[in-house]
Amino acid sequence: MVDTQESNTRYVVLIEDEEILSNILADKLRRMGYRVETAFDGEAGYELIEKSAPDLVLLDMMLPKLNGFGVLERLHEAGKLPALPVIVISNSGQPVEIERAEKLGIRDYLVKLNFDPDEVLEKVREVFGESGETAQTVDNEEEIEPEHHTSEGAPAHTGEKANVLVVEDDLFIADLLGRKLHTKFTVHQAGETKSAEDILSKNPIDIICLDIMLPGEDGYSFLTRLKSNEERKHIPVLMLSNLGQQEEIEKGLSLGAADYLVKANMSPDEILERVEEVLAA
Repeated sequence: MVDTQESNTRYVVLIEDEEILSNILADKLRRMGYRVETAFDGEAGYELIEKSAPDLVLLDMMLPKLNGFGVLERLHEAGKLPALPVIVISNSGQPVEIERAEKLGIRDYLVKLNFDPDEVLEKVREVFGESGETAQTVDNEEEIEPEHHTSEGAPAHTGEKANVLVVEDDLFIADLLGRKLHTKFTVHQAGETKSAEDILSKNPIDIICLDIMLPGEDGYSFLTRLKSNEERKHIPVLMLSNLGQQEEIEKGLSLGAADYLVKANMSPDEILERVEEVLAA
C-alpha cells in the first residue's frame, strides 16, 4: 500500500518477507515523512522498482521467488546500480556475502539482529543527505492502536495458552519475537534476569526463551540457578544467542538447555516452530 505524501517526498521501496519487521520499518519510515511501498517477495519487489523508480531500496536477502542477490543481479545487469541506493538487510553477516553484495553496487549492508529500526532510519537519512534534526517527522498521522501488554511490554493474552517467558534485553528483537510467539502463546517478557525471576514467581511459565548476553547476570548463570531449583527445573529453556561457537553451544546444553539457537540463523517463524516442538515433546 502506498502512503500518500506530497509528490516531492522521498520514495522508498521495502522488500521484506517477514511481515512484522516490514510493518515496523514501514511505519517508522512513514512517520519520518517518507513515502513507502512494500513487497514480500523478490519478483514483486523487482517489478515494483521497475515501474515506480524509487529513491531508495531496502532489500532483504532471504526472499521467496527471487532472493536478494537475484534482485541485485537484475538491477546490476539493467545498469541501475550503484546509482539507485540499495541498503541490504540480511540475517547473514558472512563476509563473503557482504563482499558479493558490495561488488554488485549496494550502498550499505545491515545484519538484522545487530540493529534496531532507528539505525535503519539513520542509514536512510545518510543516503538522502539528511540529519536527524532536519528529517521531517509526521506527527499528525493516525496512531496505531497499541496492544495490551504484560511484563515489560509483551503482548497480554487470555485463554488456555501455554506461557512463554522471553528474556531478551534487545527491545527490537524482543518485540519481533514476542509478536510472533503471541500468535500461539501467552507471552511474558523480561529484559534481565531480575524481572524474569519476578515473572516466574507470579506466573505458571511453560517454556523460557533465554538470551545469554544480558545486563547484570548472564543467561548461563540464570539457567544454572533455574535447573537447581526443584520447583522450576522442569521448565524447558531455549537458549537464544548471537554466540555460535561450539563451546558456547555445548556449555548451554550441558547446563540443561533443551536447545541452543543462534539468532542470526533463525527467523521468528523458525523459533516459534521450535518452541512448539519442545512443548509437544
